[in-house]
Amino acid sequence: MASTYHVRSCSLPARLHSNGLNHVQQLLSKLPTDNTNNSLSLLSQLYESVSHLFDDSPVSLLLPHHSFFTHLLDLSLVHLDLCSKLRDITCRIKDCLRELRSAFRRRGHGGDFTIRCHVKAFVRSRRLIHKDLAKLFLLIKQTDHPSIVSTHPLITLLRKVCSQTCLSIRTVMLSLSSSVPKPKPSRWDLVSKLVIKNVITTSAQVQTGHGNEFQMMDEELQKFCSAKEIKKEGIKSLITNLDNVDVTVEELEESLESLYRRMIQARVSLLNILSLHI
Repeated sequence: MASTYHVRSCSLPARLHSNGLNHVQQLLSKLPTDNTNNSLSLLSQLYESVSHLFDDSPVSLLLPHHSFFTHLLDLSLVHLDLCSKLRDITCRIKDCLRELRSAFRRRGHGGDFTIRCHVKAFVRSRRLIHKDLAKLFLLIKQTDHPSIVSTHPLITLLRKVCSQTCLSIRTVMLSLSSSVPKPKPSRWDLVSKLVIKNVITTSAQVQTGHGNEFQMMDEELQKFCSAKEIKKEGIKSLITNLDNVDVTVEELEESLESLYRRMIQARVSLLNILSLHI
């Protein structure tokens, strides 16, 4: 009597779908000219498309380029770490902003002295964030140029995605990195200033929009700290600016959260297809 075996097969495409490649290329072409939040939103869409591209890619195509995709997995961890830390920074900024705005609403209970103390505490938090951003700038410089080169269209596209990820994350960091008033520059402050100045000089991205909002806030804070007398007009102007920045930070945090989820999705898709060869 003949034995019957039930074999489960895995049906995979034999070649790349041009529609998927074209869609990723179209998203890439839109990214450099957009503002920060739109850029992050498009980057999230880009990673979602990359995830689908991995799911639709033939296993036989990835086999000859296993070293590149292994390198890509390592690089994706760095990108996830950058995105996560940047998301934490925006969360810290949001919390500090809301605490300061609350202090202004309670101004009548503590007087001008209390307000000055809260403003100075916020400025100190901005300095700490500035230092953390300087460390992230040093980290992102290590991810700018993937070391493995290939002429394959998928790999060429993925290298562009990596470069654009670094550019978009750097754009967000630059928008948060406007100078804050410092009573006395320390050694680390000088290092941070040099690092950020170098990144701004070498970056091809022109900073607009959110960077101006943070810069305006820091200028208002500097005027407030140096003023001998607290005037109602100055308080009103500062509160308006803090409200605008709060909305911006909230949107930025949501965009980073969405990007983080899409990046994880793309990494899981790549891990799934590579696991077939282990």
